[in-house]
Amino acid sequence: MKRSLEAWQLQVLLLEAAMPSAMLSVVLAKRYGCDANLAAKLVFITLVGSLFTIVFMMNL
Repeated sequence: MKRSLEAWQLQVLLLEAAMPSAMLSVVLAKRYGCDANLAAKLVFITLVGSLFTIVFMMNL
């Protein structure tokens, strides 16, 4: 049984995959005594990276 995605489903999948990580990880890191500053930096890096990734993926 083979299933293929429709064009709009593939676009949604690509868009979701290109999104940055959730800010909740910073809150959880702070709550459980982990390095919240590092978590915030990593979230920011994924945000910047997603800006380029989303543009690239939507132009495919």
